[in-house]
Amino acid sequence: MTRNSVTATAKRLVLSITRMTIHNGPGIRTLILFKGCPLRCLWCSTPEAQKDEAEIALYPNRCIHCEQCVPVCPTNAIDLTGGTMSVNRAVCDNCGKCAQVCHTEAIKLLGQEMTIEELLTEVKKDAIVYKHSRGGVTISGGEPLLNPEFTQELLRAFKKENVGVGVDTCGHVPWTTIEKVLPYIDFFLWDIKHMNDEKHRKFTGVSNKFILSNARSVSERNVPLYIRVPVIPGYNDSEENIRAVCEFARDLSSLVNVDLLPLHHLGKARYNSLNLAYPIADIPLIPDDVLHNIKKMVESYQLNCSIVG
Repeated sequence: MTRNSVTATAKRLVLSITRMTIHNGPGIRTLILFKGCPLRCLWCSTPEAQKDEAEIALYPNRCIHCEQCVPVCPTNAIDLTGGTMSVNRAVCDNCGKCAQVCHTEAIKLLGQEMTIEELLTEVKKDAIVYKHSRGGVTISGGEPLLNPEFTQELLRAFKKENVGVGVDTCGHVPWTTIEKVLPYIDFFLWDIKHMNDEKHRKFTGVSNKFILSNARSVSERNVPLYIRVPVIPGYNDSEENIRAVCEFARDLSSLVNVDLLPLHHLGKARYNSLNLAYPIADIPLIPDDVLHNIKKMVESYQLNCSIVG
């Protein structure tokens, strides 16, 4: 596939574009979330980013029961009887026609196909912000590296416009995919969920071998790395695991920082909107003193460490 054909016709499902973010790399950044992820983390706070397909989300508290959505649904999946709103997801084909006529956004279609040119146009709107804050764009998801040809041309386009690029990745992709985009990346935000492979498989659905080996390879090529650790009580917050992360991180020559991401429950409403059970409802938030003790442990390995969020 030629560069011109990729640039002109290729599209990828974008979940959201958020401007003026400050927790996704240096400076003020534009955060692009793509849909599709190879992991199924038990504590995932963005379940709507997992599938590489558009999805209907419901927000019943916004519904005014105008019933405009009912006749446009080609599969008769919408039910507004009894003063409630529901969608039969077994027959819904996520066409989005109901969302198009829902003026209160009680029904939304999550996922919009966008071309490289469309994404570049959105990013360039914030060029002045990047210049004065030393920021840029961070691509995330889901997993932003699932489509290597598209991603390579997208990042090439950003670089051509002198836009700084960061990639927030789970790392679970073939090395050849990462190798293609390395020339265009200023830094990686690299998630490490668990150092024990068996537990990693149990909690995320996949092995951590790609994730760890790819991180080492990136570091060997001197691309700045921010290791990000979601701190989930009872799952990966043990002293054994934290020390294992530190041992791994201090061997990464290009490491900039270890970011601790404490568990939150802000994703619960997202599960509700997709009619999914919230799997971590019973996991308590981590106390501040415990989190700061973990930070001190990381710093005892002579590593820079921050609590993010």
